[in-house]
Amino acid sequence: MMNRLFYKLIAQACPKKTRQDNGFTLIELLVVVIIIGVLAAVSLPNFLGQIGKSRETEAKTNLGGIARSQQAYHFEKQTFADTMNKLELAGTFSSKYYTIPDPSFADNVLVKHQATAIDPTNDRVRDYAIAVYYNAGLFDIAFCQSADVNVAVEAPNTPSDVCTNGGTRIE
Repeated sequence: MMNRLFYKLIAQACPKKTRQDNGFTLIELLVVVIIIGVLAAVSLPNFLGQIGKSRETEAKTNLGGIARSQQAYHFEKQTFADTMNKLELAGTFSSKYYTIPDPSFADNVLVKHQATAIDPTNDRVRDYAIAVYYNAGLFDIAFCQSADVNVAVEAPNTPSDVCTNGGTRIE
């Protein structure tokens, strides 16, 4: 008997919904769409920045591989390679975002390579440069990153110098 009374009270307190009470109102849907739009506007610049960073990582990795290859070449020949063909790397470091030409300078104590962005503004990427130094049986490396997009950078002539055009030394 008590159970029946309880269910009657519940039924009266929570009447069944009519067909008109189902669904969301237009205001509720608009609020949800606005919230999603605000979240997208906040996260999109961060997402695009991450894409540029991943593209820059490609250039850093390629220049690092070239530096190691130059060290190996120098170990065998006592001079740095003045062309990518001598390193037997031609085509290995091709990129959609960067050009990596032959070294801008190469002799028996110094070699300089650059990764120049093809379309820096649209790809949101900076230029990079690397220099490998040889002195008394030891190698040293200077790795430079340009200060901003569309700003050239060149590695220094000595290990203790700074990168050109306000570039940052990352190694």
